[in-house]
Amino acid sequence: MDNIIFSSGRPQPPMPRQPKPSRSPESVSLIKTFLRALPKGEEDWDDKAPRTQEQIEQLRLDLTLSKLVREGRAKMKPKALLQSFAEEHAALLRNLESQIHSFVFIALGDVAIKSDLPVRDVDEMTMAYTGAQRSAVRTLRLGVRRWIKASDTLRQSWLPRADELPLRRRSFIHIMKKIPDEDIGILREMTIEGDRAVLADVKVYIPKKQLPSSSLRIPNIIYELHGGKLSLVDIERHLAVPTASNARVGDDDDDSTNHNMMQVMEGFVVATREPVRK
Repeated sequence: MDNIIFSSGRPQPPMPRQPKPSRSPESVSLIKTFLRALPKGEEDWDDKAPRTQEQIEQLRLDLTLSKLVREGRAKMKPKALLQSFAEEHAALLRNLESQIHSFVFIALGDVAIKSDLPVRDVDEMTMAYTGAQRSAVRTLRLGVRRWIKASDTLRQSWLPRADELPLRRRSFIHIMKKIPDEDIGILREMTIEGDRAVLADVKVYIPKKQLPSSSLRIPNIIYELHGGKLSLVDIERHLAVPTASNARVGDDDDDSTNHNMMQVMEGFVVATREPVRK
């Protein structure tokens, strides 16, 4: 009993906020360039499919090769799975015609490398189906990894529909690959003014209409493509991205941020058949 310390009951002083890390001017400029290209209004967010929950689900099924039974995909070797995806979506992969199909293909190849498929095999398949030069393949993988981190940051802070951006806008992978991992957090530091997210002189529209597009998150798609053979945690580790449950959602406990995070995590549960992490 002598060692028990009783609290005085007085409120503790608040913990001092950690200073925000300094950001390189080049990274801020790149982030601004990316933000300026995002949809400008509600019409831009609804100018092409998917526009409904049903269309998002159909796209998810398309990306996860649902024509092949889940158990069959789980038995496929990495090269066979990558080949099957490439053959199914060959027209959409050529010259990165569909960014979201291309991102999934590149991420699937990245995970295949971590599963011991030789890098040369993945590079040659990527070149054959996308038309990319050998020197560009590695930077494409880097760009996709950084896009996953950026989309997680956007979704968890102020843009729940971030996973649709590869469908809504083109060619931002080349910007993403130039932004250091530590500077992706710039996206989290934006302030909210009404229906806009603001970074200095750049204002980005936040769509009012909500769709369950978090099910299009690339690591979750890769998980389903493997038929659950690999855990989502392992896939995220292979892609060098933080796990969704551990990712930060910003410094402020804003009600809208917390609500968005709940939507995101509900989307993850729907999108995968993996047990919810405790």
